[in-house]
Amino acid sequence: MFDYISGKIAVVGENKLVVDCNGVGFALTASTHACAEFAGQNSVKVPVYLAVREDALELFGFSDEQERELFLKLIGVSGIGGKLAISILGGLPKDTLLSAIGRGDAAALSSIKGVGKKTAERIVLELKGKLEFIDDVVPDKSSVTAVDDKAVAALIGLGYERREAELAVKKVATDGMTTEEIIRAVLRGI
Repeated sequence: MFDYISGKIAVVGENKLVVDCNGVGFALTASTHACAEFAGQNSVKVPVYLAVREDALELFGFSDEQERELFLKLIGVSGIGGKLAISILGGLPKDTLLSAIGRGDAAALSSIKGVGKKTAERIVLELKGKLEFIDDVVPDKSSVTAVDDKAVAALIGLGYERREAELAVKKVATDGMTTEEIIRAVLRGI
């Protein structure tokens, strides 16, 4: 029904965007990545998905078409609704999330708030090999970056905001540090 909404950003909150489209404010549930991307912009064109349920209509907004496609794949997994799919999209950087699904790394997925071991295993089982665009998104990553991503995910699980966790990890991480060492360094405030 809706493909995108364009207008001015009126409000950016945690997992929420309000786009003013000629005097009508559309409230969109969006990932933390999409909110961060649109936060500094004035005029935007946001890809959307309208979820129709028995008791509600809900608009979901995305940073780009690939994020929307990944969302659609996630809500196709048994037991995953729109809100959990948005949490998953915001729980890890997109390339890390796609890589984890492609590798079958349920442990990385279960580090996301709200995703348990069984849900992570179900995501891997149902989506592994079904993400055609994975090769276009996942760059070659050094082990340091993969460790950094796990540390960021762990800090988010401990209650840090995504941006705060990313900045803290960048500040303390050096070559050869393990995920645990990075987390300890951040928590000590080094």
